[in-house]
Amino acid sequence: MNNAWANLVARYRRLPQSTTPIVVIVLCVLFGNILFLIGYANIDPISWTAGISRILCNVTCGRPMIDPNVGYLTQSLGHLSAMDILHGHIPWWNYYEGIGQPLAGEMQSAALFPLTILFALPSGLLWFHVSLEIIAGVSTYFLARRLSIPIIFATGVGVLFALNGTFSWLGNAVLNPVAFMPMLILGIEMIYDSVKSTSRKGWYVAAIALALSLYAGFPEVAYFDGLFCAGWAILRFFSVPKPDRLVAARRLGLAGVVGLLLSLPILVPFYDFMKVANVGSHAEAGLATSHLPLHGASMFIDPYVYGLIFANPNASPAWGGIGGYFTFSVIALALLGLFGARLRPLRIFLGSWAVIGTLSIFSVANLREVWNILPLASSAALSRYLMPSCELALIVLAGLGMMDFASDRRAKRLFTSTTAFALLLLLWAAFEAHAWNVGQSHAFKTHLVYDILDASPFFAAFVLLVIGRFSRAKIAPLLVTILMVGESVVMFQVPTGGAAKQINIDMAPIHFLQTHQGKERFLDLGILTANWGSEFNLNSLSAIDLPFPKTFAHLIESRLYPNFPWPINQFVIHAGIAGIEAQEQEVVDHFSAYQDASVKYLVAPSSIDLLPALTELGVKQVFGDSIVAIYKIPNPRPLFSTASTSCTVTSSSENAATVSCPTGATTLVRTELYMAGWHADVNGKPVTITKSDGAYQSIPVPAGTSKVEFSFMPPHEKYAILAGLLAALFLAFTWIRERIPARRLRRER
Repeated sequence: MNNAWANLVARYRRLPQSTTPIVVIVLCVLFGNILFLIGYANIDPISWTAGISRILCNVTCGRPMIDPNVGYLTQSLGHLSAMDILHGHIPWWNYYEGIGQPLAGEMQSAALFPLTILFALPSGLLWFHVSLEIIAGVSTYFLARRLSIPIIFATGVGVLFALNGTFSWLGNAVLNPVAFMPMLILGIEMIYDSVKSTSRKGWYVAAIALALSLYAGFPEVAYFDGLFCAGWAILRFFSVPKPDRLVAARRLGLAGVVGLLLSLPILVPFYDFMKVANVGSHAEAGLATSHLPLHGASMFIDPYVYGLIFANPNASPAWGGIGGYFTFSVIALALLGLFGARLRPLRIFLGSWAVIGTLSIFSVANLREVWNILPLASSAALSRYLMPSCELALIVLAGLGMMDFASDRRAKRLFTSTTAFALLLLLWAAFEAHAWNVGQSHAFKTHLVYDILDASPFFAAFVLLVIGRFSRAKIAPLLVTILMVGESVVMFQVPTGGAAKQINIDMAPIHFLQTHQGKERFLDLGILTANWGSEFNLNSLSAIDLPFPKTFAHLIESRLYPNFPWPINQFVIHAGIAGIEAQEQEVVDHFSAYQDASVKYLVAPSSIDLLPALTELGVKQVFGDSIVAIYKIPNPRPLFSTASTSCTVTSSSENAATVSCPTGATTLVRTELYMAGWHADVNGKPVTITKSDGAYQSIPVPAGTSKVEFSFMPPHEKYAILAGLLAALFLAFTWIRERIPARRLRRER
């Protein structure tokens, strides 16, 4: 037994020095998600983004994430993309959303992102998030080590960013690129550290990180993260000795070029889609001046000062636009980190970015408008998308502060002062929030939970002040690190406790549609909301997305729902019963247009009575249970149809049909979105696709029996794939060429 233990210890000692920190980071991430992992809470967003389930709550039944797009887009489209890949199909197109639209080019689906395959798992969203958190934490740890932060503090820094406020609160594709921001900076630091050697590892890491941040599916966040990384790169460039700066610049440029070339297979479909897409509020002037209300600032230092996510209606505007939070101990240690002498320019940059970024989020002194000078910044939600870089800046600065506290007498003396100043900020946050919390009533258990959450930052402040009294003790820096990590873990876990404990999806109506729908569509009336049809391979006319096809938007405005009262990047039910009744009336008023759009079923809450006018038009209930009622529309146009009554059409899939026209040639109409990139073959020969009814596809077919096949590939994608492949081969070739001499050298030794 002793020999076995000794052998195990010996093997462990031979492992890389980073093994223990990585294990600690992974364990902290798993512990942060422990309620999901043990089944005490359910991460599935269908419980609060659709109306087709019953839920069992824990102490309180809230929502574990801010953005409902985690259900409409991240989960549903991610699952569809994963299943396409597993079935051997490149996820270029989504047949189940609206009248069809690009899937990879939509971007938020992250269709070509390697981790998206995890959505094929039953708890795919959870493992997708856990994987991103681990990548973020491990990358931040190695970045901290590059800055010579001691291992224990670097590990703490890694945990802090792995469990940052953006990962905790948002849930949707906004958080995907965040994981690769520290990886990109790590690559930059590796480039600068290796300028005197032939090693190219730095530009490999930087190029791959840049590519992954773009494949991750949210270009606005990747853009602001990239600005932060560019600022870091420029600042640190001047720390490189002058004779070596040309080498550093060349490798930086190479990383940027290769990273962008690797990204072309996803950037080109996105660009081609954007040319024919509606981008909602991003095309309006509102985002150029949008900012958080000032009372939202309290949430940056005391995240749950207004209770759980959206628990306080008074704070809803802040919840709707916020992108994350800091924690008290991070702020206190970051303030300490500002005063250190080592890496002085970097500390000033980090502090300036965090402060100016935070003030810009609230447009203090009109700083929001200053960002509009930068290209594309005026069309992005700065208050949400800038936050991840501010979090990283403050966390790295806090890591430097921890290092100073452990080794610098001056820092030990300042520690109590910076903590006291942070406490003043916390007191201001509590005072500012008080007026917005007046009048809010909760059950006793919920109220108790909120009281504990409100006290948590003050408890952290008290512990830090106590530690400050014994700052000379050797254990003091370790205690500070444990406190910071502990506070971060607790704050991260809070939303998971607000998730439903159990979710029972009503599968009966889903199975009914899967059996009877065929290739036609259903219109949702508040049950299987927009894009959830993509999760279950059900064609839904409802859609919510950004970008959104202009052709479909025009069809909605002109034929399906004139004067649609909501942003035209969505076709969904709003405003409860009033919204359902309004949508029913639009179906009555434009009945033939819905039939022409291949709508076969209406899916509605069983508690809502169907409008009598729909019954008069022949709409009949064909399914019902305690949650869902399904109504059938008579005579919907099939996905494939011809104008000639003598023709017959049979189809085996959304892309193939057999047309038999014994009396003469005709036109085949396919009620799929007309868009560049579609190709059609009749009996193996290409034919031209034209637009029909302003939105659909039509092709000529000859007399007799014809086999018709459709296929989609984004325009210019062949060239993008070729460029990306060449970039990947170049990266692999240079890596192999560098490895071969290294192996020979080791053999000679």
